[in-house]
Amino acid sequence: MSDEAKKEWTKKFFTETDMKEFEEIGKKYTPETMQDYQKKWAALIAEVEKNLDADPAGPLAQSLAERWTALLNEGYGGHEGLLRKIGKANQEAMKTDHHPATPTGKPPFDQKVWEFIQKAGAARKAK
Repeated sequence: MSDEAKKEWTKKFFTETDMKEFEEIGKKYTPETMQDYQKKWAALIAEVEKNLDADPAGPLAQSLAERWTALLNEGYGGHEGLLRKIGKANQEAMKTDHHPATPTGKPPFDQKVWEFIQKAGAARKAK
């Protein structure tokens, strides 16, 4: 994907102010700590994929959802508006199977993973 296409896709979801916010967030990471953060996400997504049949209200699903929230907060805590926009961008990416902000150009996880985490979150709120 061309840099211009990436910019156009990004503009659909994020303002210039958002992009500056991303830049500020990125400053807290070294290449090594960013790689560690990405590995945590990859491991969690793989674990969710292995447990999609778990009861969303059960302890396993609740633990996975808590870890999901913790990773979001680790990366974007205090940036709730940005988190909502990231969620919208990921939802669009899952619909189109196209996400230029990732190294592969694909969404970081599929719709089933997203739905599982959403159900586990809803079950936690219902308690």
